[in-house]
Amino acid sequence: MEDEEGYAVLNRQPKQRQPGRPSAAGDHGSHRYPRWIWVALGLGGAGILVPLGAVIALAVWGRTRGALNTSEKNETGIVNSTECSSCLEDFRSRLKPVLCEPHHGSLAEGSGCKLCPRDWQLHGDKCYWLSKEHKDWPQSREDCSWKSSRMLVIQNQEEMDFIQDVTRGANQVWTGLKVTPLGRTWTWVDGSPLDQTLFQVLGSAEGSSCGTLKGSRIHSETCDGEFKWICQKEAVVI
Repeated sequence: MEDEEGYAVLNRQPKQRQPGRPSAAGDHGSHRYPRWIWVALGLGGAGILVPLGAVIALAVWGRTRGALNTSEKNETGIVNSTECSSCLEDFRSRLKPVLCEPHHGSLAEGSGCKLCPRDWQLHGDKCYWLSKEHKDWPQSREDCSWKSSRMLVIQNQEEMDFIQDVTRGANQVWTGLKVTPLGRTWTWVDGSPLDQTLFQVLGSAEGSSCGTLKGSRIHSETCDGEFKWICQKEAVVI
């Protein structure tokens, strides 16, 4: 048709969208799919990248570890510990002048010395510690266990003589001696029986009896009594 000035006018009618077909705008934009689909795709991509990164990191670590192991092996494929042993010996030699007391003015090459923790006394191959507080026998035994040690076990007269110096000033102290419930025999905490040819216990051997040291004699006391106690452990040799 023509308007009043004679120009042709195109009568464009908007196209009707067919049912079930998305609009043309959806062909070029993100509105073609629901928003949750794009979020899921983004998270899925991140989920793939994280494991992939972990795999790459493990691969790099494995190659580095393998290179280190290779450098530590000799031609036969066996790990060479010579350098490690040399470093340990050098470390020990540096510690000796600082921690060990010299014998006759010098420390012999290749000789070792024995060390105890602070406040422990060294005698022979063992370290001894005397408590400052009082507890019953079970609590005293538990305290020694916490110190990675055990209650006093006296093996010979020479050790008994040394203990007199440790207990000097203490009226009575617990030892690691207790009567077994069934046999009613005196037994040390390490499981060895008391050698009664060396030491005699003064008092009865009841099921609730534990051994205390008073001077150079061992006495029987009820295990719920409260006294000081002695712990012992092996000395460290360097």
